[in-house]
Amino acid sequence: MVDNWHSIDIRTLMTDLEVEDDLGLSSMEATRRIEKYGLNELKKGESKSPVKLFLEQFMDPLVIILLVALVISITIGIFSTHEEERMEYFIDSAAISIIVLFNAFFGFIQEYRAEKSIEALKSMAAPFTTVVRDGKKDRIEANKIVPGDIVFLEEGDKVPADGRLLQSLALRIDESMLTGESFPVAKKANISVPQDAPIADMINSVFSGTNVSRGRGQILITQTGMKTEFGKIAEGLMEESREETPLQQRLSTLGKYIGIGSLTVCAIIFAIGIVLGREALEMFIVSVGLAVAAVPEGLPAVVTLALALGVQKMSRKNAIIRRLPSVETLGSTTVICSDKTGTLTMNKMTVRKILTVDDEFTVTDDLLLNDALKELLSIGRECNNAQIGEGAEKKDVGDPTELALLRVAQKLKLPNLPYKRVYEIPFDSDSKRMSVIVKDSHKNHLVYMKGAPDVLINICTYYLTNGERKPLDEKTREMLEEQEQKIATLGYRMLGMASKKIDNDLTELHILSDDSEEIESEMTYIGTVAIMDPPRRGAKEAIATCRQAGIRPIMITGDHLKTAVAIASEIGLIDDPSSAVALEGRELSKMSDQDLSEKVRDTNVFARVSPDHKLRLVTALKNNNHIVAMTGDGVNDAPALKRADIGVAMGITGTDVSKEASDMVLADDDFSTIVGAILEGRTIYDNMRKFVLYLLSCNAGEIMVMLLGMIITSILFQVPILPLLAIQILWVNLVTDGLPALALGLDPPDADVMIRKPRDPDEQILTKKSLYFIIYSGLMIGIGTLIIFLAYSWSTLTSGSLSLLVDTDALDRPRTIGFTMLIIFQMIMALNIRKEEHSLLGKEFFRNPYLLLAISSSIFLHIMIVYVPFFQSIFHTTSIGLVDWLLILFVGSILVLIDEIRTFLAKKVPRLRYLAGYW
Repeated sequence: MVDNWHSIDIRTLMTDLEVEDDLGLSSMEATRRIEKYGLNELKKGESKSPVKLFLEQFMDPLVIILLVALVISITIGIFSTHEEERMEYFIDSAAISIIVLFNAFFGFIQEYRAEKSIEALKSMAAPFTTVVRDGKKDRIEANKIVPGDIVFLEEGDKVPADGRLLQSLALRIDESMLTGESFPVAKKANISVPQDAPIADMINSVFSGTNVSRGRGQILITQTGMKTEFGKIAEGLMEESREETPLQQRLSTLGKYIGIGSLTVCAIIFAIGIVLGREALEMFIVSVGLAVAAVPEGLPAVVTLALALGVQKMSRKNAIIRRLPSVETLGSTTVICSDKTGTLTMNKMTVRKILTVDDEFTVTDDLLLNDALKELLSIGRECNNAQIGEGAEKKDVGDPTELALLRVAQKLKLPNLPYKRVYEIPFDSDSKRMSVIVKDSHKNHLVYMKGAPDVLINICTYYLTNGERKPLDEKTREMLEEQEQKIATLGYRMLGMASKKIDNDLTELHILSDDSEEIESEMTYIGTVAIMDPPRRGAKEAIATCRQAGIRPIMITGDHLKTAVAIASEIGLIDDPSSAVALEGRELSKMSDQDLSEKVRDTNVFARVSPDHKLRLVTALKNNNHIVAMTGDGVNDAPALKRADIGVAMGITGTDVSKEASDMVLADDDFSTIVGAILEGRTIYDNMRKFVLYLLSCNAGEIMVMLLGMIITSILFQVPILPLLAIQILWVNLVTDGLPALALGLDPPDADVMIRKPRDPDEQILTKKSLYFIIYSGLMIGIGTLIIFLAYSWSTLTSGSLSLLVDTDALDRPRTIGFTMLIIFQMIMALNIRKEEHSLLGKEFFRNPYLLLAISSSIFLHIMIVYVPFFQSIFHTTSIGLVDWLLILFVGSILVLIDEIRTFLAKKVPRLRYLAGYW
């Protein structure tokens, strides 16, 4: 294959590829080249097997801790000499196994289809194509094409491989999925293109996977398979590996903290036992068992379920999440790199302004049509080969510009007069115009012409003003050109309209002579339409909301700079188009990575960019410590979608490639949907911090109860006693704590969620302030629970010797009351953890009905294991009386009172402001 084939002289290129333009390749030579270059298809990357994908789910740090706890529980259970202890550890092991398998299965289902980008690309390849083989035309499978083949293109064909134009006739190629260009690109043979030209400017070349919108052509194939532009994208997708999301990184750090904490607890308890004269083996079993109980077993399940519930909530708002951790990533996004075409705009060319010689009109539903407008719209409708789809499918056919002319005539209710076309002079890239002869209901023959305004202004003899046709002098020509240029500089595509009436007896003579100059002479200039792919409804508001939330939106497009700046200005992405900092792809190519990292800090519009440029831009932003979201719908977006922290694809107009490479798909293609997704992502992270802090605070309380209990009983009674049993701790961790923690994940968003700036990417789930709060909470819970336990167990503990490893029924009642006190403390903690600076006794109490239901359910479940005989035997509980409950509630209210005093002081005394909040 030949490099820089777009800039080489065509004869030199044919010589290099050893092909004759008339004969093409021989079948034997084509077979030899298939062996040399391979089939014209995209290679499939190494995909992960389902087994490997499933096993990867066990690599999460929190899951690894649970696996270690599982092994230890099984080991202790096997070697335990007491039947009840053995059963407790086996129950513990079974519960941990269920949690681990649940997480693995759920994660596996969510990510099973995440590696199908290449298959989606392969489905876009053209199945058959027409080539010259052995000197004659032949229809062959597109994957049998080789470099050097001569291929014929017709309207509606999909280009089978990259190639250089040999011949072209009014050829236009839709390259929007590859370059982002809104309009089909006019292609020309025998045109010289610079070596450093971006793909969008290679008008002498065509590319695999694009579509022939109009005309026909003949191309020389230069690149096939993985060497095509599509192939390069596919290769980039195969090589690009997924980075950990911010949530995964934070949970990984949290897992390490929990692991270190568990080992610390184990070491402290072991050391205390040795100091108090206990046997080393005995203390090892006790300390390891307690450390296992201290691990918040429910945390991975709560995280997974909270994310899953967030996914369901977002899907109802048209944001479909493909990777669970990506939910939270949205909340920490600092930059959104958005493709223009089909993302910020509708990807539907629309007539937005109409210019007659006398007036300028903005197209609205209530625009009244005068004679000039009627004639101009009639020209656009009749000098047209497109067709608006009808019926259920409503599939439009034809050039987007011509479809725009049909739609505006339909929108403005132009009367549908019976015109009959009798002759056509097709559009040509050299003449830059198209003309038709039509016959109206009165059998009058009219010539309608549309084309580039500057061309029409120069060839027209008359112009229409105030309903009269007047000679077009030089001064009027200059005025019309200035009028057209004024609008064109705003990024519109301008299309001029002209007409004339011809005598019926001359019509046949014109047609037979095929004299286009005669047909198109003496034309009257009517006016111009300004066409643009308009912004999506709600895009401007979405951009404003992003800015308010401290998120920087950036437009990255393959379209022209002038058009990009115009759209950016209209939607509020830039304030002043004349002074906006905007860059083209050609400038990016000349920059080093370091220069680009500097430039992206103050540039919000990038135009005429290639897929490689998009990748570099995303990388440069990430190098500036940004969390980058990339939105897009085309094939050209796929590598950048995969490289970004979160890729957002369009669900309706998006290609399969972009969807498979993304983390999230917008089902309605509405850019404003991403704002709702960001709000949801921030809320989920806020709530995640609440339930992580809640669970760790509860576990800290449990550790304090056990640790202080062992120390105090060792000092007072020379035997370390466990205030709670392992199975009771397990019940708290999995059930009693789990329901409120899950309900905290459903907390409604705070009022300032989309006003505050994004979080620092380096910020951890646990901050210094939250660690202080965990210690404070642990001490409060631990001391309160221990006081209750010691008060009820004092007589039993002073009655004689007790063993650490042998439970006595005499301690069931004190443990039950201490167990209940722990539960009540933790329910109060669930209410306190979410109120931040507000009083618990105000409206905040009813803000989350799910939490109130969860707390009620947890208390009900606890009452069940306290009073139902079947559960009493499993959890070593016993019934407690009304006076016991009143004492428990009284002690619990002390915690509420202390927290209310803290909140009051934080609000009233500025110097104590640091007391407010938990992180």
